[in-house]
Amino acid sequence: MNWIFEKIKESFFEERERWFLWVPVLFGLGIGIYFIFPIEPSLWISLILAEILVVITFIYRFQPTRLFIISIIAIILSGFINIQLKAYYIAAKSTFKDTTTDYLNGKIINIDKNYRGMERITLQNPQNFEGRIYRGNYRVSLRTNNSKLQIGDCVELVGRIMPVPSPSIVGGYQFDRKFFFDGIAANGYALSGIGKVECIQKENNYISNYINKLRQYIIHRVQAILPPDEAGITAAIIAGKRDGISKKITHNYRDSGLAHFLSISGLHMTMLAGLMFFFIRLIIALIPPIALRYDSKKISAIAAMLLSTFYLLISGAEIPTQRAFIMTMIVLCGILIGRRAISINTICWAALFILIVSPQALIGASFQMSFAAVVVMIAFYDRYAAQLNNFLNGGNKKTISLFNRICRIIWVYMLGIIISDMVASLATLPFGIYHFNRISIYTTLGNFIAGPIIGLIIMPFVLLSLLLMPLGMDIWTIKIVGYGVSLVNQITADVAALPQAGYQILSIPLWGMLLIVFGGLWLSIWQLSWRNLGWIGIILGALSIFTVQVPQAIISHDGLLFAVKDNHGKLLFLPRRGKFFNKQIWLEKTANKNLTQSDKHKLQ
Repeated sequence: MNWIFEKIKESFFEERERWFLWVPVLFGLGIGIYFIFPIEPSLWISLILAEILVVITFIYRFQPTRLFIISIIAIILSGFINIQLKAYYIAAKSTFKDTTTDYLNGKIINIDKNYRGMERITLQNPQNFEGRIYRGNYRVSLRTNNSKLQIGDCVELVGRIMPVPSPSIVGGYQFDRKFFFDGIAANGYALSGIGKVECIQKENNYISNYINKLRQYIIHRVQAILPPDEAGITAAIIAGKRDGISKKITHNYRDSGLAHFLSISGLHMTMLAGLMFFFIRLIIALIPPIALRYDSKKISAIAAMLLSTFYLLISGAEIPTQRAFIMTMIVLCGILIGRRAISINTICWAALFILIVSPQALIGASFQMSFAAVVVMIAFYDRYAAQLNNFLNGGNKKTISLFNRICRIIWVYMLGIIISDMVASLATLPFGIYHFNRISIYTTLGNFIAGPIIGLIIMPFVLLSLLLMPLGMDIWTIKIVGYGVSLVNQITADVAALPQAGYQILSIPLWGMLLIVFGGLWLSIWQLSWRNLGWIGIILGALSIFTVQVPQAIISHDGLLFAVKDNHGKLLFLPRRGKFFNKQIWLEKTANKNLTQSDKHKLQ
């Protein structure tokens, strides 16, 4: 047994240059511990523990081994306190507690659509007739789908506002937690018409309002040029606005494995930044006086940084976009200072930055799937980069012919799409099962066919559209983007129509998910042979799915909906009519067949 311990200790110290990569993991562990608590933990106790830790550090300041252990505890505690402070800050900005009907007068800070396709506005700190301020952001669904309102307008209406909903099922999606950290104090719906009024509150965030208005302009511009189905996807990949996508198309993208295309992430950010970089460098190369006097790489990097920042702002800055932006900026900064960015360190810094600024992102599917795909692909590339380069060069750069090399590059490109997709799909598979209870069987096929269209048609003309939009010369470029989107829409429809394209499955239990995550990190971060110990956690976590059982009975939070499992494992509902949203969630979480439009019509 001692030789095993010594071998692990030896490997641990040999990989000391990889120690820092565990910092965001430990910081995230502290955040995760916070969410395990059934009640809000006391911030004072956390601060007292931090002070005790400082004292212990001083006592053992000359003992490196103990200081190392104290450092690990300190990083975990830092993550715990960080999310606590975030929760306290958000809670202090909201005062809503009970359901009420009242007159509301406030400024619109966001406009989207609800699941019925009706327009929904978000009011910031609305007031009633008595001047009472409802502190926080309030989402109100309207009775129309085209009110012609704009972000920044001040409006008045009579509405019914209610606390955000609780989870529909034990272990299900926690809407209340999501809305809390998004700053949404309550949901509601309008009981009256809505009218514009003069703003009571003074303007205090000009930059944010300007960005929101610019974002709305881009969305309206796209909608005015393209048909609805194409406009919805185009608005999603340019401005991050996905409420214009129909449910049918959303399901097609999900079942075909192309749902990641609808969320602005590394695919979009790196393509746009790379295209901008090479476009500017090409222009400079065509102007000899500038090309001979200035460093075209640095000028191109600055242009790509500006475009990336603009794209981040107009896209809504969701978690995958933030991660892609940080990584892109680090790489471009490396070009400016003449250094090559190290990929695994880049993703480490990106994760740490996001967890510090938005610690609640840790428990979201977007953060988990985005980082899982990138980390595993980086680890895979680090492992097999030498073999890939050797294959491309034919083992001997001097003897391989140009034609042979071109053929190899084309083959590697095609093979790279398949392998990259398979690696990313395997990395995100546990998270898809855990969060969505669904597996896309033909994801590799969908990405292989749609990949060239996205890379050669859609994204290049998205860049041209953004550059030409201020000049009003973007009509044809947007139409070309729409043409590419229509091709991808057809591909997703064909792939999703294949047998069992979207396979429903029970969720992995939390403890199994944690084993998979830790095992995957162990396998991806370390480089020596002891990294293979990570397979133990991955295999045990995967087997945990066989411990999950469909509950015998489910009762809604308000007690108005009841479901019981029959002898065939299917759910029977009482009452039979209404509450489609809760029923759909229950069916998904128990791996039952979803409600079809025909089923919904029968239950009305």
